[in-house]
Amino acid sequence: MEKLIKEKELALLTAEVCRSKDKLRSLLSSDFLEVGASGAYFGLNEVLEKLPAENSWQAHAQDFEFRSLAEGVVQLIFRAVIRANSESAGVYSRRTSIWRNEVCGWRMVYHQGTKTVPFDLIM
Repeated sequence: MEKLIKEKELALLTAEVCRSKDKLRSLLSSDFLEVGASGAYFGLNEVLEKLPAENSWQAHAQDFEFRSLAEGVVQLIFRAVIRANSESAGVYSRRTSIWRNEVCGWRMVYHQGTKTVPFDLIM
């Protein structure tokens, strides 16, 4: 299960998934909520409107920690850097996601990013 959740999390950091409302819906719960690294707070509808319109960003994630919170509920904690383009220094953050096993499979119900100081990237 840990590998599956990590794969789903990494998929959400790809342009292919983020540009597709259908792919986003397949990974995010209908009651999804996010607190972004900027402090912005939004739900699924805002994600479906905002993410597919964003262009040319890149993400790198590392240092994954996995926790089981309850039957059918898990948490993934990791560090990430998001770059607006290949020239940008990027925004470094600590991130956490909560995934729930729903009738149609594992979907993210909550995500939060908190800005941090830059860290060494593991490539």
